[in-house]
Amino acid sequence: MFSLSDAQTITDPVLRAQIEQHPRAQELLRAFLYPYAAPDHDFLFKAGACEPVAQGDIARLAHGRIPVLAVGSNRAPVQLSRKFSHQNLSDAILVTHGWMDHHDIVYSAHMTGYGAIPATLAPSPGTKVRVAVTWLTANQLSHMHVTESVPTHYSYQQLHGGDIELDCGLMPDHVGAYQSVAWHIFDHNNVFAVSAIQAQGRRFKAFHQWDMIAYLARRAGYVMQPKFVLRLIDDPTLRKAVAAWFPLK
Repeated sequence: MFSLSDAQTITDPVLRAQIEQHPRAQELLRAFLYPYAAPDHDFLFKAGACEPVAQGDIARLAHGRIPVLAVGSNRAPVQLSRKFSHQNLSDAILVTHGWMDHHDIVYSAHMTGYGAIPATLAPSPGTKVRVAVTWLTANQLSHMHVTESVPTHYSYQQLHGGDIELDCGLMPDHVGAYQSVAWHIFDHNNVFAVSAIQAQGRRFKAFHQWDMIAYLARRAGYVMQPKFVLRLIDDPTLRKAVAAWFPLK
């Protein structure tokens, strides 16, 4: 659940007021606030809450786990809670943070059923982007595949860990990653970085989620208003038609 105070992060005052006053504010916040607030330090997600983790405990907690990049909402406690708190998966999830060279986190060229444009990883020579790594059990990974709609929306790949430097000092040889099947190229060969994710030497124009939704609305001939997003949520046919404005690979 989101607090209405979370809407204060939306920089458009008119849009912010519309969301705060809307009876479906929770659904709107879920769309507009993606990829959601997250700690910028290592933590243990357990029983729906974040716990601090001592540096000396990280290697032990990661032992036997599968490292998987979390480039979008999977690094956020609110999303981990939505995905795992009601499952029969009681094991905690270790989340570590670091930097990845020569990549950026950008918007995928597809839409979620809850109205957000999600994230994916893109090559970006010279860019260093802030990333999170979730350390999952085999059962957790299997469930994460379901929540990521593998293989319909994302493919699960193994990336070499050499480009990743974690704050805790762990150095996985490989990390799993969910890569968008729809890719990340928009019209006129534009690539848009996720402004909520910190990066150095960023080459792509960075947008907030609400900027991306407004961009999509304009391209499809709609006015950017909360009711537009709610129509996308409620009507899969319309969502598919609007997403058709995304270019092909």
